[in-house]
Amino acid sequence: MTFALLLQHASEAAGEHAETAPHASEPFLVEQANHLLGPIVVAAERVLMPPIFKLFGGQWREPSPNEAIPEQVVFAVVAFVICLAGARLLRGKLSVDRPSKGQQLLEVVVEQIRGLLDQVIGPYGRRYVPVIGAFATFILISNLLGLIPGLESPTSSINVTGALGITSFLYYIVSGFRQQGIKYLKHFTGGLSGAMLIAIGPLIFVVEILSNCVRPVTLSLRLFVNMFADHQIGSAFLGMVPQLVPIFTIVLGVFVSFVQTFIFIMLSMVYLSETVPHDDHDVEEPGHEAVAEAH
Repeated sequence: MTFALLLQHASEAAGEHAETAPHASEPFLVEQANHLLGPIVVAAERVLMPPIFKLFGGQWREPSPNEAIPEQVVFAVVAFVICLAGARLLRGKLSVDRPSKGQQLLEVVVEQIRGLLDQVIGPYGRRYVPVIGAFATFILISNLLGLIPGLESPTSSINVTGALGITSFLYYIVSGFRQQGIKYLKHFTGGLSGAMLIAIGPLIFVVEILSNCVRPVTLSLRLFVNMFADHQIGSAFLGMVPQLVPIFTIVLGVFVSFVQTFIFIMLSMVYLSETVPHDDHDVEEPGHEAVAEAH
């Protein structure tokens, strides 16, 4: 509920800013997406949205077909397509004896992610390579999109970063119950037992639940604020010196994009490390003997 209220306030603030700010034309891709798909989206929303809004005591307002698909949705789809196409092109035809340069690059990326997971989570970390790799790829491409003229970073929208934060939150919560069952709830009691568990266990449990519920908010706001600020700095610089090549803002934008991607996946890995059954940390999984020895 707190997160929903934050999103609502952020959306209202953004709407007020848009009303008072000078009108700027939408990017070409957004205009074309709304031109082609806007009427279809409005027709679908006309059926689906009124009951949902009524359920929460609100009233749905039908958008214009030219504004039916938000900018962040269009560029999030663009980032998703780039991720899929890029992975496909880099992978090429897999070969053990004669790997292509693209395959070698992908292997380096995967090995780096595996190394981070081994350090943060341990032998069980490698099972999370797909989800952490997906987070890293999508967030990095989304961050870098804003550096291309005519495109925008979907991660400069609280709606996109909010979805990423909630996805990370739900994934590690579900992973905890899937791996430990009902015993995962012991994690929220601070490891207490016996009389201490009875005495202050309920209080610790409530505090831990609230602390975990704040995590998707901090994940999303950290990414959103930094990417939004980077976008605003770049726009201001271009407005002051449009004739010069904005080398500084490009370098800063690339640096911020990589740093924010790294922070997001590191925090997600830290949260996932709490879902691992700690009593079994010393148990070696097949193929991970070397990793277990390192820890």
